[in-house]
Amino acid sequence: MNAILQMRNIHKSFGATRALQGVDLDILRGQVNAVVGSNGAGKSTLMKTLAGIYRPDEGKIFLDGQDITGLTPLKLQELGIQVVHQVLNIVGSMSVLENILLANPPLRHGVLQWKSGADTVRAILERIDFPLDLRAPAGALSVSQQQFVILARALIHQPKVLVLDEPTARLGMEETQKLFSLIRTLKAQGTTVIYISHRLDEIYTICDRISIFRDGMHVLSRETDALGEAELVQAMLGKRMETFFPKVQASIGEEILRVENLRDPKTLNGVGFTVRSGEIVSLVGAVGAGKTEILECLFGLRKADAGQIVFRGKPLGRSHGAQRAIGMGMALIPEDRALQGMIGDYAVRENLSSVDMPQACHLGVFSRAREDRLAQGLVHQLDVRPNDIHYRMTGLSGGNQQKVVVGKWLTSDYPLYLMDEVTAGVDIEAKAEIYKIIGRIVQQGSAVLLATGDIEEAMGISDRIIVLYKGRIVHECTPSQTTKDSLLAYIMGGGNRAQ
Repeated sequence: MNAILQMRNIHKSFGATRALQGVDLDILRGQVNAVVGSNGAGKSTLMKTLAGIYRPDEGKIFLDGQDITGLTPLKLQELGIQVVHQVLNIVGSMSVLENILLANPPLRHGVLQWKSGADTVRAILERIDFPLDLRAPAGALSVSQQQFVILARALIHQPKVLVLDEPTARLGMEETQKLFSLIRTLKAQGTTVIYISHRLDEIYTICDRISIFRDGMHVLSRETDALGEAELVQAMLGKRMETFFPKVQASIGEEILRVENLRDPKTLNGVGFTVRSGEIVSLVGAVGAGKTEILECLFGLRKADAGQIVFRGKPLGRSHGAQRAIGMGMALIPEDRALQGMIGDYAVRENLSSVDMPQACHLGVFSRAREDRLAQGLVHQLDVRPNDIHYRMTGLSGGNQQKVVVGKWLTSDYPLYLMDEVTAGVDIEAKAEIYKIIGRIVQQGSAVLLATGDIEEAMGISDRIIVLYKGRIVHECTPSQTTKDSLLAYIMGGGNRAQ
């Protein structure tokens, strides 16, 4: 087989943690190569080693037969390797133009000439079918728009090998289809793509070959059409998984939330719905449909222009803030865990106690021993790996970070949990654990309002599904009353009520 990349006996450890253990992997030229595995399996570590961010403790990496082991990231980019990492490396204060050109800044006599690169950037954005205002500050963009800014930055170099690490975790269906179209074009032009994802439907749609990792080791590689989903999952986990969506039965009680005619000038157009205790209600829709904006209005992070929010029988003024929302019993797990959901430089224990500090206090005085006991209990309950409460958050895999982001709201019983793309970028096993947490929440009498772009997730765990299109509710149903295709039609603007 014609391998453009060969990795031989790659080892990498961080202290006592063995992230990669003797990895041998071939990446085939001109194909879309999937790399899959649970959070912490070593996928991202291997890609960072390929990108020159980490140097392997042992082993060699070859590009077209040339030993590239230990080269700097800049040199590897010059040789044709571009990695779009899971973390969005955006400079919010700089413009879209400047962010894209950061990978290859235009210089004249040693002086930056941003405007001279504008035509190149426009051509790249046209190529990926994602027009943006080049003057707009990148920090004002949505996370899906920022994802395409990072992608455009990588394509400026016309890479031989393009690594995409969880590229659709922040994208809606329309943006995902644009990305797939681009990947097919790149493949036709001879670019080799390494595609890392936890979404099996995407892997079977876009990838030619699948390589599976578990516990820092390469388990197997096989052509996509020769590897069944059940076998793939078993190879990833080392065990069979009976169900992806452990739906629980909970007693649905009285109305806990009522939203009436909620509006804002850009996204929401007269939204109204209710949520009852013990109920899981999913808001589904494409990026920009209004899912996140609804949760932000409820939590006091966004001010609505009109409408009413009644929570636990009490009307909330449109100017209410997050502190009051928390005090009244709302919890929010935001879409962007790195920016909004955690303190990356703090340890697991400090993140877990950050919302409910009184739980870590004795007679009003902070107690490290109490914080440690609180954190130990949650780490065990959530199966955070490694189970070290002193571990820094940025050192955890994405799925384990998300468990902590959810876990910090479990120190008290909140009547309403607002969850925005709570399983984005999370592996199958961690998703199942988060679904179990959601199940325990509603069995205890609380409610969950879940914003998700994953139709299967909505159908698998919800009691009711509300479909949004351009800031309006266009359909409402129970999972038993609908199909995936029917929901997709409403999400994309079809259905007899969407306009």
